[in-house]
Amino acid sequence: MLLLLVVGTLIGCNNAFDSHLRGPSFVMEPPSKLEFSNSSGGWLDCSASGNPQPSVDWQSADGTSVGDVAGIRKVLRNGTLVLQPFTAAAYRQDIHNTVYRCVVSNTVGRIVSRDVQIRAVVTQAFRVDVEVIGAPRGCSAVLKCIVPTFAKELVRIISWIQEPTFFIYPSLQGDGKFHQLPSGELLIHNLEFSDQFPTYRCRTMHRLSRQVIVSSPANVRITENRGIVPPVILHHSGMVVVAQDEGAALICIAQGCPPPEYRWYLLSGMESNLMISGPRIRQLASVLAIEAVTPDDGGTYKCTSFNAGGEASAELRLIVSTALHVEVSPPLLSVHMGGTAEFKCLVSAPNEGPHLVTWYKDGRQLPNTGRSSSEALVISNVGREDKGMYQCIIRRAEGDTAQASAELQLGDAPPTLLYSFIEQTLQPGPAVSLKCSASGNPTPQISWTLDGFPLPSHGRFVIGQYVTVHGDVISHVNISHVMVEDGGEYSCSAENRAGRSSHSARLNVYGMPYIRLIPKVTAVAGEILQLKCPVAGYPIEEVHWERGGRDLPGDLRQKVLHDGTLLINPVEKKADSGVYTCWARNKQGQSARRSGEVNVIVPPKVSPFYIEDTLHIGDRASLTCSVTKGDLPLTISWRKNGRNIQPVHMVSITQVDQFTSILVIEKLSSEHNGNYTCVVSNLAAEVSHTHQLVVNDGLSEGMRTRTVCGVSSGDPPLVVSWLKDGQPLTPSLGVNVSALDPYSSLLSISSLDSRHSGDFTCVASNPAAEVRYTAKLQVKVPPRWEVEPIDVSVERNHQVSINCQAKGVPTPTITWKKAIVKA
Repeated sequence: MLLLLVVGTLIGCNNAFDSHLRGPSFVMEPPSKLEFSNSSGGWLDCSASGNPQPSVDWQSADGTSVGDVAGIRKVLRNGTLVLQPFTAAAYRQDIHNTVYRCVVSNTVGRIVSRDVQIRAVVTQAFRVDVEVIGAPRGCSAVLKCIVPTFAKELVRIISWIQEPTFFIYPSLQGDGKFHQLPSGELLIHNLEFSDQFPTYRCRTMHRLSRQVIVSSPANVRITENRGIVPPVILHHSGMVVVAQDEGAALICIAQGCPPPEYRWYLLSGMESNLMISGPRIRQLASVLAIEAVTPDDGGTYKCTSFNAGGEASAELRLIVSTALHVEVSPPLLSVHMGGTAEFKCLVSAPNEGPHLVTWYKDGRQLPNTGRSSSEALVISNVGREDKGMYQCIIRRAEGDTAQASAELQLGDAPPTLLYSFIEQTLQPGPAVSLKCSASGNPTPQISWTLDGFPLPSHGRFVIGQYVTVHGDVISHVNISHVMVEDGGEYSCSAENRAGRSSHSARLNVYGMPYIRLIPKVTAVAGEILQLKCPVAGYPIEEVHWERGGRDLPGDLRQKVLHDGTLLINPVEKKADSGVYTCWARNKQGQSARRSGEVNVIVPPKVSPFYIEDTLHIGDRASLTCSVTKGDLPLTISWRKNGRNIQPVHMVSITQVDQFTSILVIEKLSSEHNGNYTCVVSNLAAEVSHTHQLVVNDGLSEGMRTRTVCGVSSGDPPLVVSWLKDGQPLTPSLGVNVSALDPYSSLLSISSLDSRHSGDFTCVASNPAAEVRYTAKLQVKVPPRWEVEPIDVSVERNHQVSINCQAKGVPTPTITWKKAIVKA
């Protein structure tokens, strides 16, 4: 009788979305083997995640691309490889008996799946017969279902029929009279004279085509009673291969009179250890059943059958295969250019026999790998060409493969100027070229200014920029027919997200003083204003600044440098807004002057907002962002976890006025957990304030929980037990189990902590079968320091490493911020 379980759900969790560029990883990797019949066809699914979303392709064992073959093979848009039904004449070994691999790729890199062995079977008609091994009255007869050798591997015996309508199904123990063994043989015990009249047939099913074939009929044969007949082993399992955690059935069929009894032994060297029935092991006469096998169960077993006439023995071999699981550590590695990267391939079952390790980069095998079991990959002097996806593929002697991947990123490197121009002094007329080149990661952008302002836009100035094959950027400014007004201080600035590097030098063109147009300048209150006088001509004797007819500097906040730069620190809106004039003079007394306007704007300031920390699912919540300072126009926006608020976030935003915005959540749910940021910007600056919203949901440390496992059907006696992570519960775990009635068991935990996170399994069994139901319990644990950062001293221009580790459930997100120390 089948047992059905109804078990309460414990808890689930959501994974955070990762927003940065990510290399591809398999969401659904195709299986290592696919068998199908030509009448049904087959398919292989393959999908992956990454950013950008990876594309899915297929290749054969030699690396060639796999495409459509009309009427036989087709690759769907979603990445599924379909092998269509075909006639026997259309069989092709290169398609129907070969190895495929799934290939997924995006701009970050490329990875390949484990080998998938394809085997298509052309269905053939076959006949099934019955072999009868008779016995005297009172003993046991054996009926065997005989399947032709070419089909035997693909056919299983699903039942026997005692005609016309009595069905006998496989079981571990039988009903006392009839017993179909898991291997298919039918035992008929305690033979009586009447047992020779019914006819018996066996029913078989082809496991690929699902075709059911019934054998020819047969009758039990009662032989002459010769008294006591010693046992004879008619059949045994020989070698049984079972995956870890599955059930194993060792079968040993003996015939004799009186019916023999059985003993089972596990052979260990010269010793024979008698097998005793227990929670996982059951001796059922000719069957030794072991539930949830472990590697320790593997070995040689001895079956001994005996009666008053003697005994007979046979040895059987149980092999427990462990699933091959591979990880690459670390899964994501960031290394600066010129550094050393090291990946390690971690194999879950290293003692399962020899295996070969092959390393791949972006789907291509790396040289000098695949010939040994070396599980480390070291990349020295890392360059741009080394970034991408790395894979470790393990191949065992049995033929199975497994893979894992990791991504190598180049660490950010601030720009370094490799080449820069020098100061030049020349007469008007010739062409001039200024050049800068820089390296860095990401590849920097180079911009140019003349006396702090953008370069003139007329046709004599041409700016060019390109990136070399090594990732360096080269930029140049070409000036055709240089003129006096082209003179001044030229600057090239290379910038990426890691930093900025600049170089400046003067281009002096002989001629009278000339001041170029001064664009309108916007300064930020509280910051430093540097205003350079864009003077050309050479040589220049002096440069002055004035405002409102008065020479500068006019107070301690103002200063004029020797190169004609005006400094104001700090800038004040009321005092410093207005028109400024610079003038320049040479030794001959020739001069030039030009005026420009300075507009001072005030950056925004956000009033901090807070929210209570006792919110629960279903409550309402609101956050008010108020701008207390800052010039218009102001832009106010909201972000959650660094991303702009979207309709999927289920919040509403109301702009009350130019300075206030309110974010409202009508009904809180666990999806609303996160960091909410109000971002305010104007022409001066962008500022923000962030507050974490925590919705109390699920199970946290210190809470209570309980769940019931109920058996909805099944014959008594019933045994209900619990496991955690596949192991029996221990007293130290602090878990209470009590029986509510003969069909229900209550598991309760009075005070949750991190030890209770894991898989809880309810196991229900009766003599007919054992069934299980597993649910995951995750206990939320607030972050706690494992390694707290400490102060470090370091010499200038030397590297420094600061360690910070925390634990909690879910895994805490660690971010770094530079503390601002105010004097």
